[in-house]
Amino acid sequence: MKIKICGLRSPRNLEQVCTLSPDFVGFIFYPRSKRFVGTSPDPSLFQIPGPDIQKVGVFVNETLTDLLHSFETHQLQCVQLHGEESPEYCRRLSEEGITVIKALDVRTAGARLEEYRDQVSCYLFDTPGPGRGGTGHKFDWDLLKQVPAGFPFLLGGGIGPEDHGALLALDHDGLRGVDVNSRFELSPGVKNVGELKKFMAKLKTA
Repeated sequence: MKIKICGLRSPRNLEQVCTLSPDFVGFIFYPRSKRFVGTSPDPSLFQIPGPDIQKVGVFVNETLTDLLHSFETHQLQCVQLHGEESPEYCRRLSEEGITVIKALDVRTAGARLEEYRDQVSCYLFDTPGPGRGGTGHKFDWDLLKQVPAGFPFLLGGGIGPEDHGALLALDHDGLRGVDVNSRFELSPGVKNVGELKKFMAKLKTA
């Protein structure tokens, strides 16, 4: 079970999070997010994760030019797209050698999964809301039964410290990992490292 911890923007907190060795850490480049890294983020923020932790940039309907600039400037390894980015947009990123995660609403994903199949490395199923990104609330995980085999995905949407048992009970060959954020926070962008440590130990041990 891969673990992605998203919405980081404090260098000190990121250092603490990285001692837990998550698989991915996420940085949000969407200005309307409470966890936006800022227009001129501290370069040291992106130097903290070690070589075994992938840095994911989260973008919403960003122009290709600006996204590629951020990707190169901050030496990211992966992008996560939360807008209306088309399969063609994703294809152009893939051709640049960029790993792409595309967020979709599992309730309406349907044929869109096939449209993006060759353009993305993984999907993210999160809880949609009036804004962009997650809502901090779960969706009905029974909806995952509608996702055919052969489509790898991360599961997001309001996952909290108490959910390790339910996650381990999920039976879907596409489930590759979880994306956690607000339910493990002390304040927007600042994670509760103690709760994360306990949660990750339970998942990794199992």
